[in-house]
Amino acid sequence: MQTKLVSKLGQRLAMTPQLSLSLKILAMNSIELDIYVKQCMENNPLIEAEGPAEDVDAETIPEVIEQNSWREAGDNRWERMYEPAADADSGQRERQLQREQSLSESLHEQVDRQPMSADHRPLAHALIDSLEDDGYFHASISELASALKTNPEILTDVLENTVQQLEPAGVGARSLTECLLLQLDDIDTTDVLVRRLLLHCSEQLFEADELLAGIAGCSIEELGTARARMRRLDPFPGHSLNGQMNIYIRPEIIFRRIAAGRFEIEIPSYAWRGIRLNNPWQGHRWQGKDREFMDKANKEAKWLLYSLDQRQATLHKVAGCLIRRQQAFLEHGLIGLKPLTLQDVADEVGLHESTISRVTSGKYAETPLGLVELKRFFSAGLPTRSGNSISIYRVQQRVKSLIESEPMDKPISDQAISDRLRTEGIEIARRTTAKYRELLGIPPSSQRKRLATTQ
Repeated sequence: MQTKLVSKLGQRLAMTPQLSLSLKILAMNSIELDIYVKQCMENNPLIEAEGPAEDVDAETIPEVIEQNSWREAGDNRWERMYEPAADADSGQRERQLQREQSLSESLHEQVDRQPMSADHRPLAHALIDSLEDDGYFHASISELASALKTNPEILTDVLENTVQQLEPAGVGARSLTECLLLQLDDIDTTDVLVRRLLLHCSEQLFEADELLAGIAGCSIEELGTARARMRRLDPFPGHSLNGQMNIYIRPEIIFRRIAAGRFEIEIPSYAWRGIRLNNPWQGHRWQGKDREFMDKANKEAKWLLYSLDQRQATLHKVAGCLIRRQQAFLEHGLIGLKPLTLQDVADEVGLHESTISRVTSGKYAETPLGLVELKRFFSAGLPTRSGNSISIYRVQQRVKSLIESEPMDKPISDQAISDRLRTEGIEIARRTTAKYRELLGIPPSSQRKRLATTQ
């Protein structure tokens, strides 16, 4: 063993302080950025605000942007999740920051107030404890019934007639379609039409209005009202009660509907958009450490302004791509979500995938549906024989429809479902089908057969 010096030629990426600052600013949301820019203005004498600076610090509760007239009327639970009180005086603000009642606590309390048999009450509490944070029930009825030493039919009856009747509407659903259906009224004519569309026309929801109206047996005007109602249904009922402190959000992007099928993009102007570089000592000859400080302040100020401009340009590029790729999602809600990955957006806008991740992480967009996290625009997909891809949600709904149409005495296996989907052009493995079936809360074919024989 010996020690010697060796020369080696190579290339590597150097993370300069300027590049690190750009990445840091890109990953910040608008509230964090306001706080950071204010700190920069306090530490750098060359940065100033064009107008009166917004007083933002870590203790400040930002104002939520007012609801615009372009939003459709209807249920606004998505917006209410993040809205502060209209008159937030000091007493109201203190109460508002207190811990809210969680979804589980609210549901347990409702069950305790409802009249029911002594046998069903503990089952209802057990079902509530099995719910996901978003309010869905994805557990296996048969396994839970076995653990509780009860009949799966009784447990299903408690789920459908007790838990699913609690507030918020849609809680306890086993699928997105069931969640939306639970929020509809059986008497209201618009809700009746929405129910018909979800149950019988799910594959044609994105067809032209004339074609869909003919299939559904309604007028164009009635279909438009039903579409607006469908967009206001809450796909995540459990998020309205999270038992945590209120989180205040300002959108980074606003998608505004200007006409049927047309949207415009707005990047809101916050306080940090009004800062500029100002050097009242220009021409002055600094000496020694004063010169080093002013040169460093000048470079930092110029790079900060450049990074802010780059952040705005990147947000606009990503927003334009999301409109082109997820227009059906903006118009129809979660049911219109198409497969989209970070890499797809990165390739289209000419940026790296990590840059897209920084832009979309922890940031929200204002849409006709309300405040939506940018991550919600992305969804995995499965390949089809035509070379395209199909959303995982659509595949799950197809698996559910095939199981619902099976003969009760002869349920179809996961392999048979996979074979059927392949004939329809969807490339899916048996284990993937089993995974989707379990996520839908549907037992395997052997258990479904045993349940059918006991009925």
